[in-house]
Order: sequence, then structure tokens, then C-alpha cells
Amino acid sequence: MNQDIPVGRGINRSGAVAMILSLLLVFGQVGNLAGQAQSRPTAKKSDLTGDQRVAHVLSRLTFGARPGDFERVKAIGVNEFIKQQLDSDSLDDVATQAKLRKLPTLGMATPVIFEQYTPPKPVVSPSPTPAKSPDKTAANSIAQIGSNGDKMSAPSPNESMKPGEAMQKPEESGQKQEAGTMPALPAASPRPTPPPKNPQMVVTELQRAALLRAVYSERQLYELMVGFWENHFSIFANKDDDRYLLTSYDRDTIRPFAMGRFRDLLGATAHSPAMLFYLDNWRSSVARPYPATKTKPAGTDGGLNENYARELMELHTLGVDGGYTQKDVQEVARCFSGWTIQKPNEEGLFLYRPGLHDNGEKIVLGHKIPAGGGIADGERVLDILAAQPATAHFIATKLARRFISDDPPSSVIDRAAAVFLKTDGSIRETLRAIVTAPEFFSPATYRAKVRSPFEYVAAAMRALNAETDGDRPVLDAIGRMGQPVFGRITPDGYADRADQWLSSGAMVARFNFASALATNRMKGTSIDVSRLLPGVDQANKDSVAAQLIRLTVFGDVSAGTRTALEKSARSGSAVNQVAPPPPPAANVSVGYSGPGTPPQTASAPVSPYISELITLLIGSPEFQQR
Repeated sequence: MNQDIPVGRGINRSGAVAMILSLLLVFGQVGNLAGQAQSRPTAKKSDLTGDQRVAHVLSRLTFGARPGDFERVKAIGVNEFIKQQLDSDSLDDVATQAKLRKLPTLGMATPVIFEQYTPPKPVVSPSPTPAKSPDKTAANSIAQIGSNGDKMSAPSPNESMKPGEAMQKPEESGQKQEAGTMPALPAASPRPTPPPKNPQMVVTELQRAALLRAVYSERQLYELMVGFWENHFSIFANKDDDRYLLTSYDRDTIRPFAMGRFRDLLGATAHSPAMLFYLDNWRSSVARPYPATKTKPAGTDGGLNENYARELMELHTLGVDGGYTQKDVQEVARCFSGWTIQKPNEEGLFLYRPGLHDNGEKIVLGHKIPAGGGIADGERVLDILAAQPATAHFIATKLARRFISDDPPSSVIDRAAAVFLKTDGSIRETLRAIVTAPEFFSPATYRAKVRSPFEYVAAAMRALNAETDGDRPVLDAIGRMGQPVFGRITPDGYADRADQWLSSGAMVARFNFASALATNRMKGTSIDVSRLLPGVDQANKDSVAAQLIRLTVFGDVSAGTRTALEKSARSGSAVNQVAPPPPPAANVSVGYSGPGTPPQTASAPVSPYISELITLLIGSPEFQQR
């Protein structure tokens, strides 16, 4: 563990040891979080206090409380706050939109993203042909330019290009056109194409947008639900062309329906080129036999791909125990044959091809789908699945697990599932049934969940009123904790259970992040202690500690955490003095779990005691929990 906690040269050795011991004390408590969560249902029943209710609703319906949020919610009342968050359209979010305007790809149509961010196809060099004199030099000039065009092709999407890096034109690279030769291929490119930008920027800007919204948006519950559905309908960003399709998936598929009707959301994902590409349905078609020719034996083109059909039922609707069979999977795959993508690496738009569709009769979950239905076959499947009681139970269970506990009570699941069916799959009303239920405010639910890495980082930044650009240093820190944004390779999404996040390596990564944040050593992110401690004498350790405890954990800390804080105060450790940052790592992308971009000084150093106190509080079990 010592190797993972940066200790700079010239730092007091005894202070460093004291700090590490304090972290180990808290770390030991965090390691028991999963056990604590499991034991909570047997806790003594009593009502939450008024302050606990406020703290609870802030921790569950937002990514974390900002300074002043506790007082504001206490003033308007918990019920009014819930009502406001459920009606997200009524909340002004202009400030967040202003930050997002700095990320240009968010508003680009998919064909424009392909045009600007994918490497161009290599220019085919024309075959040299004998030319009549004096045009011989012209032919040589064309051949030479064509060869250079091949050399100048951009890297593949898996390779890197620095943002803004442009390919050189022949005339910019020092080549001169001889007098009397033809111009440099004026007819080869009828429309000038700008040089491609770094393909990784598309995914990075989408990741940054997710974090910026989590940290700054007033529509906190809405953003939580966007993240919930993007994890439920999970897509791995770095699967080939999905890196270019995912922007539209977030903007046009998930966001408009995140609080709407489940059937509409399900339909949007089924039509999404990103989903069709990720689960290979764009290649699925009816088998088409062809006869033998003089040069080729008889064979078959196309064929069904069952990936999407299986995940549609297992992960998106019914659940693994939802009552479907392998025959149902095959029939659903037939219904979605011909649902494909128009020019998947150029335009990336949904396209239905009748010639690829299996128009025969199908039977799905006992429902007969007549022959000749065309694209309506797939729509009929979505209607059937969205209305199934198993789907209502599956969705209600996942929502209750997100907002109540890892193992939510069956009572609240059953009521939420009934609301889902009664309201034709209204996500907002199903969610309302959960967050206003008695089980939601039960003492067994209070701090019963563990924050995921993404939630943890967003909560820390909100609690400390941090300013961040959400760029690679922060994103890579989240990845090192085990949750790269849009980086889940398999379609099941990240698990929403404590044991998913409580490995020793992930906990060390959390403490490293907390230390870097507390000492302003993370490039692009900073905290201003004077804004956190207005009117507080920073030389008075007791006053500083009291204010920071209120901001981070609402003043509610365990005996173990308080012991660690007191030990830190007695040690006078200087471990968090700003040390020279190690050299940066290069080209960190989605799913990267290596050293990453290290913290770099972005603002004025924070007082060693204050930064140490912040590190301990952000790393405490109370803050890890929500």
C-alpha cells in the first residue's frame, strides 16, 4: 500500500507514517462496509431523525450534497425536494449547459462525427500509364502525389493522434510542383475534407460531460437516472465504431426517455445504431441461399445473430429468470432481422432492410406474430416484453437496489412493480413509489449503500465545491478505482452492489484520489479552502474539523473515524505538502487501468492539516456510504 500513496522528497517521515496509520484505520472500516450493509436490515427499528432524513434524501437522490444543500432542503422540506427532483424539467440548469458548450462533439450529428473524427480512407494511387511527351512529367507528378497520400493517412481509431494535429499537404511538406505539371489531384477530391481530429476526443468529451453533469447539474435525480439507464442498456465505448455512435446514444436515445415511459426507452435503444452495432444485430438477416456458378459453389449469405435477442430479454427486460426459452431467443432474433445500420462507419443511422428480414410466422412467449409483418415484428416484440409482469419486477428490483439497498425488501419491489404495470411503464411514477415508500426512509436503509467510483468522485467534488474540467486526470482516477466511464466491456453493466467496489486496490485508489484532491495536485481540478471555511479561523483545528465534518458527512461520524481524525491532529503530519509531480503517462483511454495521469499542481497548496483532514473525511466509511 505504501507504494500507492505518493510521498514526496523532504517530507517529515514520522508524519507520513502517522498519516498512513490513520488511513489504514479508516481503510479497515471501509473493508467492512459490505458486511455492515448486509447486517443493516436487522438493525433496531426507529424513525430517522429530521436531519438524517435530509442527509438521506441528499445522498440518494443526488450525487452528493454541496455546501448549503443541507440547509436548503431542510428549509423547503424533504417532500418538496423529492417533488422538485422528480419534475426535472422545472429546474433551471443553464449554468451546466454553459460548461457543456465547451465540448463541441456533444451536439454533432453522427455523420459529422464520422466525417471529422475518423481517419480518411487511403487515397488509391492511379496506375502509372505511358504518357506522350511532354506530358510525362504530369503523370509522374500524379503518381508521386498519390504515394504521398498513402503515407499521410491518419492512424486507426486504436492509435493516437494529438488533438488538433493535422496532416500535411504536399505543398506544406516542402514538395514543389514543377512547371507544366498538372495541379495536385483537383478531381480526386471533389469536396475538400478537413484533416481528422483525434478519434478518442469523441469518447473523452462524452465522459467529461457525464462527470460535469454529475458535479454541477441542478437536475441531480435526472442525471442519476440517465446513468442508471446507460448502465442498464450498457454499451462498451471502445468497440470499434461505437466510439462514434455513443454520442447520439446518450443524447438521442437515453436522455429524452430517462424519466418517461419504459416502452419508449426500450424502443429507442432497439433502434439505436450504437446498440445494433454493439450487440451485432446490424449483421443479422435471414439466410439467403445462392446457386453455384462456374467459379463459385452454392452457399448461403447472411444468417441470424442472436446476441441482441438474448440480451434484450435477459438484461433489458425479463431478467435471467424471466421465463423465456432458447426457442424464444431464436424467434426474437428472427423478428429483428433486417434492423441494421446505414453505412455504419460513415453515416451510422438506423436502417430497416426488408430484403434481409425473415417474414415468416413467429411465436414469442406464446404470442403469435403473423407472417408478413416486416419491421412491425420487432415492434410487436417490444410491446410484448415491456408489458410482462417479469419485466416490471425486474426493473422495479434494479431501481429499488439503486435507491434503497443491495437487497431491497420484497414489499417495496412488489408495490413498485404494480405501479409500473398500472401506469404503462412510467419510470417517473415507479421511481416515485420507491423514493416515497416507508422502506426508503427506514433506519435499515440509512447509509446502506456504497458509492460507486463515479459517484464517489462526483460526491467528493460536490462536497468540497471543487472546480473541475472533468478531463483525463479525473477520468483516469475513476478508471483506476474500477469503473471506467462507458468502459464496461460486457453488456451486463457494472454491478450495483457493495462487494463490486471494495477490493483493496480500489480502496487504495480512492485514498490516492482523496489525497490528490485535498492537496490540489490534480490537473484541471481544484478546491478553494477559503470558500469552504468562510469565517472559520484556519489556525483553530477544532473549528476547521467541525466545519469539514458538517460539509462532508453532515456531522455524523463513527467512533473509529473520530479516532483517526484525532490521531491526525495529534501527529501534526506534513505528509500532504505539495511534492513535485511524477512525469505524466501518455494516451490514457477508456478502460485503462495503468498508472494514469498523475496529480499535478493546479492551485495554491492547501494547509497540511486541512488537506490531511479532508483526505481522512473523504476516505472515511461515512463518506464512502450513501
